[in-house]
Amino acid sequence: KKVMLITAQDNTRGRYLEFGVFTGSSFNYAMKVNKQIEKLGYKNMDCEFVGFDSFKGFGEIKKKDEHPNYKDHVFSVDEKKVLKNIEKCAKGQKMRIVKGFYQDTIKNKTAPDLKIDKARVVMIDCDLKESARLALEFIKPSIQEGTIILFDDYVFFKGSENKGEHGAFNDFRKKYPEILFREIFDYGYGSKVFIAYKIN
Repeated sequence: KKVMLITAQDNTRGRYLEFGVFTGSSFNYAMKVNKQIEKLGYKNMDCEFVGFDSFKGFGEIKKKDEHPNYKDHVFSVDEKKVLKNIEKCAKGQKMRIVKGFYQDTIKNKTAPDLKIDKARVVMIDCDLKESARLALEFIKPSIQEGTIILFDDYVFFKGSENKGEHGAFNDFRKKYPEILFREIFDYGYGSKVFIAYKIN
């Protein structure tokens, strides 16, 4: 809710991108909040919601991403049920789901390849470093000043700065120092939110 309001207030336009849809709870909530925001007077935000998930778990887990609680079967869900619920919650808003493992759907691709221009909000909830790395590389051309990125599992892997979503983001920032980020708040059990405040 905070990030949707912040981006609306700043008139940061673009897509809402979510990597790791799982049961669709956060994806659906983002669409709901966007509707509420429009009623507050932030008209014509023209936000398309795009979700990325296999709905079949992680697939291959690399050695560097091994974790006692991140097992393939844990994140396998009833795809038909999830998609039906998302369709119901959309209520006419622009929405699409890109189904499949990231190795097949976004590896060696960038946002423009899927007709995604600018990103308004990006939710990265894919737990593993490799998945988060692929998501970040994919969104790189769509990041603008004001894009907000949420990392839902930022502090796990015992706080390692080299593993998980934290590790992927650290590597990304080193690789692309021209994109400057600032941490803006925490949420949940170990989640952090950053805003791209300058692109040199």
